Amino acid sequence: MSHKPIAVLSGASLVGGISAYARYGSIPSIVGSFAIGSIMAASSMRIRDGMDYGLEGAAVSSGVLMVPAFRRALRTRTIIPSVLALLATTSTAYYTKAILERHP
Repeated sequence: MSHKPIAVLSGASLVGGISAYARYGSIPSIVGSFAIGSIMAASSMRIRDGMDYGLEGAAVSSGVLMVPAFRRALRTRTIIPSVLALLATTSTAYYTKAILERHP
């Protein structure tokens, strides 16, 4: 499985948190995005290097990102949170499928 989807989602999470902090001064947004983005980046490196728990970390961190992304997408009805929610959902499905194929 490729490590690139979770690496891209990690970058998107970090950029989103920095953007929210720059616009609104939102400390929770930057802390949350750096926490999730860091877990995603670590999972990406673990997948790339063939280490254990990379796929699991990618699936869980994508799933965790889905919740606030969907809440914000439904509340604001804007394109960026909607795309982030879609990417997080797709990433969760991708890595969950990879886990199930590896461990039947």
